[in-house]
Amino acid sequence: MSKNINIGFTVDAGLIQRLGYELVGRAETAVSELIKNAYDADASVVDVEFINTTEPRGTLIITDNGAGMSQEQLLNGFMRISSTDKIHNPISAKYHRAKAGRKGIGRFATQRLGEKLTIITQTLNDDMALRLSIDWNQYEADRDITAITFPLVSVEKERNEGTTLIIDNLREGWSNAAINRVYRYIIELFQPDYLSDKSQRNNYAKQDENLFKAIFRYTTDGITTIVNDENISIFTKSLAVINGYIDSNHIGQISVISDSLGINDNFSIYYDKDQLSYSNLSDIHFKIYYFIYNRPEYYGGKISNIELRNINELSKTASGVRLYRNGFRVLPYGEPTNDWTQIDRRWSSESGSTNVPLSNKNLFGFVEISDPNGNEFEETASREGLIENEAFRQLTDFVHKALVKSKERFSEKIALLKESKNEDDYTQNSQEDEQSEHSIIREVEYLINNPCSEHENKKRYVLRKINKLIEEAGMLRVLAGLGLTIGEFTHEIKQYKPAIYGEIDTLKNNITSPDTLTSVNLLKQYCEELFSYTRFFSATISQNTNREKAPIDILEVVDTFQNTIANDLGFNNITFDTDEYNFDVYTIPMHKSEWSSILFNLYSNSRKAIRRARTAGRILLEIGNIDSNYVFVRFNDNGDGIPEQNRERVFNAFFSTSMPASFDAPQNEQLTGTGLGLKIVKDIITSYKGTIKVVEPTAGFSTCIEIRIPKNK
Repeated sequence: MSKNINIGFTVDAGLIQRLGYELVGRAETAVSELIKNAYDADASVVDVEFINTTEPRGTLIITDNGAGMSQEQLLNGFMRISSTDKIHNPISAKYHRAKAGRKGIGRFATQRLGEKLTIITQTLNDDMALRLSIDWNQYEADRDITAITFPLVSVEKERNEGTTLIIDNLREGWSNAAINRVYRYIIELFQPDYLSDKSQRNNYAKQDENLFKAIFRYTTDGITTIVNDENISIFTKSLAVINGYIDSNHIGQISVISDSLGINDNFSIYYDKDQLSYSNLSDIHFKIYYFIYNRPEYYGGKISNIELRNINELSKTASGVRLYRNGFRVLPYGEPTNDWTQIDRRWSSESGSTNVPLSNKNLFGFVEISDPNGNEFEETASREGLIENEAFRQLTDFVHKALVKSKERFSEKIALLKESKNEDDYTQNSQEDEQSEHSIIREVEYLINNPCSEHENKKRYVLRKINKLIEEAGMLRVLAGLGLTIGEFTHEIKQYKPAIYGEIDTLKNNITSPDTLTSVNLLKQYCEELFSYTRFFSATISQNTNREKAPIDILEVVDTFQNTIANDLGFNNITFDTDEYNFDVYTIPMHKSEWSSILFNLYSNSRKAIRRARTAGRILLEIGNIDSNYVFVRFNDNGDGIPEQNRERVFNAFFSTSMPASFDAPQNEQLTGTGLGLKIVKDIITSYKGTIKVVEPTAGFSTCIEIRIPKNK
């Protein structure tokens, strides 16, 4: 070169072809972008007509009655790639609407749909209309984009104002089913006005035909058909409604309401187990309608089998949790195959034995995001989803945990409903005999030998008992397998104990750094805690090899348990005290391993409550006899307490105060806090004709659970 020069980028015309397909992935998205442009132009009506589109090469015409475009707006808006007009003018002039987007990809939507585009547009202030014809095939590789031009001419006005887009030579065929599908998407494009009042306050788009209406039709061989709105109002028939929002402290607040199941609960949702807030979420609200199909008896008579079947059929195409940002729906969230809340992923393998399924098919939901400046949530360039940043992850976590927590409420109530129905179906003379497997065998034999229509109630009762026994047998198989696994684990890990302690001692003898020595001593402390639990589990499993029951010395099992958890108590800053009122506290014959389960469940619940209270933990066990009939154990802690309305419910199956695990947590974390711990404890106690309940705690404590077991005589 003879001298220095300044150079800049040039653009190959082939870029237009790539932008059309890469920025607008689906034909439905392309049509929706053009509808949004009409909304931004203050249109109240948009006509969409598909002409001879059953095969490719058909025509699509989109006409609106909006403000239209002047020549300057056409040149510096539509014809300018990545125009900044919507950034500088985010509010429309006539209706003051918050505009749908700022990425300027509407022109590429037309390129995505067809090969040729004709624009006819007029404004109130202009005497003539403008017509621009574009052949997208001109934008081919190896040509300079600035060298390609198209004629812009003045023509007679078709109406006072508005724009018509004529897209010829469509690249794809549109079946009637596809047109109906895109129509349903368009009418769902705007946030439902029953979700909240934010649409009204913020002037967002919403489903209101008085403000904005899209009319779809398709014409084939000269015959025109109007596409009708097949949407039905099903939400009043739902089994339950789940509402949620983020409060001023960035904490999730949830309400679950079901009249037929008797649920009216409120609870808080935190980002993690340390009760951190959703720092990136603020103006978020959702409403989700929950259905269980094939179970009309759960609905208290407000829905019929036929209605439930119809909603089940509708769920194949219209269920899921949709997401609306600033009044407009964001795809693909809420589509039949989309699982952005991670519910299908988590519960896909659940057996559903409690008849409480949780999948996107059971949900018709709407999430509302108000973020007009895009500070936290921004759509991708293709308008296919939001950028998956920390805010989006927190949103997914919030909705996911709310659904899991709501499922616990449904499971609890339905389990109680099933128990009450079992009791109402048929009552035998002897309650003790009713609970016996042998009585079921005798009932089956009787029904076989005495077939009669008068025994329908007894048949239903027997079938329910058999199903219950099958469920219990399945759970016993799972627990037996778990017991074998724990047994293998404790056996194997004991083999490593001498080697681990030997290596730790070798490290201590060769360390000169005080900090490193502290770390090694801490490592030894952790190992001692691990091996203490191993000894406890090994002893518990060994006890179960002998199937015979024996009287239990409560003072002995509590002392053993306290030694087992000693390291854990220190690690969690919890003091553990016992008050023995008697020294001969023996229960009737039981399995010693049952007391291991009882004490571990009570301790783990107290530890969680203490952690939530953020205080130095204290646990007090009071042990003694009640006259000559019962022994008692009172388990006190200074955690965050149990509200009065939940004192009975804590023993129900599936009732839990634990925070659900995140959607991406390991499976072992997702299985904890299922609300079965105290239910299992209660079953053990009541099987020995004992009682368990929440009572007033000893002074200085917030919770006390009292157990009474018949005394050994």
